Amino acid sequence: MKLMVISDVHGHTKQVGALHEACAGVDALIMCGDFTTFGSHDQIQRVADALRVPDLPCYFVIGNCDCMELDGALNGWTNLHARCVTLGEWTLTGLGGALPCPSPTPTEFPESEYDVHLKRLYRHVRRMRRGPFWSSTSPYGTSTDMLHDGTHVGSHALRALSTATCLLPLGPHPRSRIAQSLRLYTRRQPRPLCQGHVCACRVMTIKKDDK
Repeated sequence: MKLMVISDVHGHTKQVGALHEACAGVDALIMCGDFTTFGSHDQIQRVADALRVPDLPCYFVIGNCDCMELDGALNGWTNLHARCVTLGEWTLTGLGGALPCPSPTPTEFPESEYDVHLKRLYRHVRRMRRGPFWSSTSPYGTSTDMLHDGTHVGSHALRALSTATCLLPLGPHPRSRIAQSLRLYTRRQPRPLCQGHVCACRVMTIKKDDK
């Protein structure tokens, strides 16, 4: 399964044409949050309308800079927040928002709530096919959650996901640093679309003999 992954649009849609061209041949478009910078639901919907690729399944989690309900709806898109959604033989799931930031943002929730959601999603997905997990938050203590001053702001609960055998954590991170492997699973890091970046990733089953 080939996925096109974007994040951090922040209202800038001038790259939409290039994005749509890059989506040729992919199975789905995934948006990992921050459609806008503190924009309203109506503003988020306008950006989502511009990003959406006709006839292509489009999935999202909202970012900490998006002012809408974590489980809110966007026309033409499927919200993955705290849900498990089947795409072909795979299961997609995710969590939107973020942990409390050094500078407060509109959509944040505590680590304890994050942990509850992750454990529930893990129990559900392990009964099904392994699949990608999309988040706008990074695992704690990796290169992906480090601010410029060296402070780690990621999730301990998401870092613990590195021991899971059924979830593959993928998503954006605070400062577009190089991705760091978490045991067998690598977080693919889409750099901001507002800077012209997209990330194509392929999810596949690897037989034990092929490892």
